[in-house]
Amino acid sequence: MTDQDFQAYTLAMFHGDKRIFMSRESGLRPLVEWLDIFRGKYRDCRLHDKVIGLAAARLIAASGLISEVMTLVASRPARDFLTTAGISLQAGQYVDNILTNDRTMICPGEIIALKTPDPDEFRRRIHLLVNYDPLEYENCKGRCGYTPWCRDCMKQCR
Repeated sequence: MTDQDFQAYTLAMFHGDKRIFMSRESGLRPLVEWLDIFRGKYRDCRLHDKVIGLAAARLIAASGLISEVMTLVASRPARDFLTTAGISLQAGQYVDNILTNDRTMICPGEIIALKTPDPDEFRRRIHLLVNYDPLEYENCKGRCGYTPWCRDCMKQCR
């Protein structure tokens, strides 16, 4: 593990030495947002994400944006998927599956990833799961204070 700072973020994306995105939100939503908004604008990015399950791995591989992933915890299905896709993964710990916060069952994203082979249906179901609307970032109006793609937040950061 290298320069991860999970006290400052739960997810961060780097292009070269420059951090181009970070989020303090948990779950798949920040990853879904970043991959959608910046699709086609970057290549060979490095992702720092606290937890990587199979759903995240499938999104990462399909994006074509990320060449390296660093995480605290990764599921074995995610490791296998990323390895097959040629994406480097460094994890502090590997687990059988990513569980819900109360550790009573496999998390919904992991279940969707395991049971939905069609890429378009998988993405649709993940968007529904995380309640993602691609136009939502236009409506932030500076409230989030750290979202790099929000025009009002970017003005505050300058």
